Amino acid sequence: MSKFEFVKNRYVSYILSAIMIVASFVLLLSRGLNYGIDFKGGNIIHVTFDKETNESEIRDIFNKITTDNKIQLTSDRIIIQNVAPSRGSVGVIKDREFIIQYPATAKDSLEANKINEKILSELAKNLPFANDSLEISYIGPTIGDELKEKGFIAALFSCIGILLYLGWRFDFHSSLGVIIAVVHDLIVSLGFISLCNIEFDTTVLVALLTLLGSSVNDSIVIFDRIRENSRISKNGTAYADIVNSSINQSLGRTLNTTITTLLALLALVFFGGRSIYGFSIALTFGSIIGTYSSICIAATCVLDLFNKQKATKSQDGGFAVATSN
Repeated sequence: MSKFEFVKNRYVSYILSAIMIVASFVLLLSRGLNYGIDFKGGNIIHVTFDKETNESEIRDIFNKITTDNKIQLTSDRIIIQNVAPSRGSVGVIKDREFIIQYPATAKDSLEANKINEKILSELAKNLPFANDSLEISYIGPTIGDELKEKGFIAALFSCIGILLYLGWRFDFHSSLGVIIAVVHDLIVSLGFISLCNIEFDTTVLVALLTLLGSSVNDSIVIFDRIRENSRISKNGTAYADIVNSSINQSLGRTLNTTITTLLALLALVFFGGRSIYGFSIALTFGSIIGTYSSICIAATCVLDLFNKQKATKSQDGGFAVATSN
């Protein structure tokens, strides 16, 4: 079995992670996140056109619509998603059903009604559609702010739940190592989302919460192996050796799980369509960075933070770790 020196080379991982975290903070502070309609508010039109069309044609129509200075309907502020394209008789995909999202003023205001009427009029003139195929909904900025707050609370309670479970399942040291890895994954993933200008909507939020669970799962496997190896190791065995051996023993299982997951995620990235693209790409990157942190960060952080040196057997046959003075 190959034995990689993860513990010996851990400072390289620390430096790499520090660079990624600093870069992520710089991106988040300078560029921020590209919040979707779910968070910043706006109108959503779900329509099925009578004939095949494409995103460019729809954007051209919006570019021709003039409004006052309070709202800009330029193509860079319009989000268009193709929904469930149908296939023609010769196998050619016909794009007819779309979800169109655009910023708007307050619901039911006179200005908002005029803008909506103008948009629907221009769409019907250039791309006819049946009235029964049209659905219009509005998301206010207040709802968007509430979603942001609930998303943050969900992530916070996830970390607290993880900390409590791992504290009970293992020990405080191990649980803190997992939390460090999880926070690392979350920050770096947010930096990646900002860098790629991925629209941050509820599906991306779900991807981040899913990432927390998958990252913890990989770390638990390694810490469980560390605990088992500590129990069967000889008295005085260096804790660093136990950690390195445990990571190597778990490496095959961790990589196989990640590769299998990535195959499914890559299929979603390339064939899942625009409606779940943000979710797919965020979770794909998150799975890669989560595997990296589980292998290179979680356990080695525990080793350094608490200066663990030797594994010893306690009088009742249990496991204890001696720390340096």
